[in-house]
Amino acid sequence: MPKIGCREIYFVKAMQSRKIDFLIDRIKSVVKETGIPPEYDIRVYKNVYACCGVGGLGVVIEVVGPEEEKIRAIDLRAVSKILEFCEKEGYEVGYHTVGPHDVV
Repeated sequence: MPKIGCREIYFVKAMQSRKIDFLIDRIKSVVKETGIPPEYDIRVYKNVYACCGVGGLGVVIEVVGPEEEKIRAIDLRAVSKILEFCEKEGYEVGYHTVGPHDVV
């Protein structure tokens, strides 16, 4: 039975929807270029969140596959691309929060 790794990334300051869409496309292309084995699948999509009067846009990363170690490695590649994008675009560390990685 396949396992699913999931992580959410929240952008605390409002990020434009088109920037999130560009970020998602960039993550998908770069992670796939690194050679994901055929038995693994990465799903990256936009998320809207709200908590305690604060809300915004975020990104959810799901990696599906048989081995937990490889799921974590693929997830880390995707997260590193998100952090790289934020650094290039001038977003400081306080502008986003990376949630924990869970495997189900």
